[in-house]
Amino acid sequence: MPEENILKKNQRLPQEVQEFFKSADKNSRNEMIIRLHENGWTFEAISNGSQVTRERIRQIVKIMKQPGARIDNITFPFEIPEPPRKPIKEKRQVIEPKPETLARLLELQPYAQQVRSNGQKYREEAEEYTALLNHAHTVEGVTLYRLAKRLGVTHGALRFRLVRYGYKQPITATSKVYAPIKKDNRIQK
Repeated sequence: MPEENILKKNQRLPQEVQEFFKSADKNSRNEMIIRLHENGWTFEAISNGSQVTRERIRQIVKIMKQPGARIDNITFPFEIPEPPRKPIKEKRQVIEPKPETLARLLELQPYAQQVRSNGQKYREEAEEYTALLNHAHTVEGVTLYRLAKRLGVTHGALRFRLVRYGYKQPITATSKVYAPIKKDNRIQK
């Protein structure tokens, strides 16, 4: 039984096992404790279900594991239950930008970063850079975080650029910095 699959917190023994502990003699109780522990139940879960302290459960397990201490011919009115399992998480799919998109973004980035307010120098490169960022994010499905990692900038900087060029809306910003660039300063196509 792979240990990493077993839920280690908040285990709770089934009701039938708890009822068994109420009426079991000492030998049956100890054998049940051993079998539950061997199945992967935690000391705490066994303790809560049997009304015996966790330390005493640990001692019973230690004592009963010694040679000749176990009584293996005890049968129980039910099958020893399996502990609950952790839900299996799906591996997150990481989408990378297409190599040609990334290459073009890296080529345009130094020029786009030099564009300031209403300056026209490198404005065309900045427009293409931002349009390509938006394409990679919306069409190719690449997260802004992943794009930022590949471009060596922060994802906030990319979000800011997309807001300024009108591709995104600011979430809560009321600052004038987040206002879109004036149409007169944009390259008209």
